[in-house]
Amino acid sequence: MTKEPNVGITNYHSALKLSDFDIVLSEQSPLPELTSDLSAFITDESKLLMDAAKDLESRLKKLCKVLTAEYKIKYPMRYKFKVKKSKGLPKITWYRLILHHYPDEELEEKEVSNAVLRRFSNAMSWEIPLYLHLLDELEKLDQRVIRMTTLTKAVKELSKAIEKYNT
Repeated sequence: MTKEPNVGITNYHSALKLSDFDIVLSEQSPLPELTSDLSAFITDESKLLMDAAKDLESRLKKLCKVLTAEYKIKYPMRYKFKVKKSKGLPKITWYRLILHHYPDEELEEKEVSNAVLRRFSNAMSWEIPLYLHLLDELEKLDQRVIRMTTLTKAVKELSKAIEKYNT
């Protein structure tokens, strides 16, 4: 039988500065006038989105390191997210951390959806505002990712049509 998690700080009483976890996204550049410049635009925009996601992930990891040192707990937060690259664009995956104590200490990362995360069944009260803020900030990123995905598909279809027309 598995034991419930021993993860998270239960006695945290400070207030987190949520603005430290705002995603850094520059305004989207206007689309180029020439179709030949679209692929370079997509590459540049994809790199900006990936950098913004990785930056936010690293700031959360930095907070975890600070809390780990301050409270002398190995896993200070119950949830984390990871940024992976999917077709050149960031893909965010949230995980719930579960620490099992049989025979050796073992950390399990269980993938959760944004909807499950918003219910906070296993989050501490001090973590909830942080997770809500992160979810909102990542939603801004996701909207840009969706637009870039749509543009990428359209450019591929346009390229195929031009190629077909020229042959």
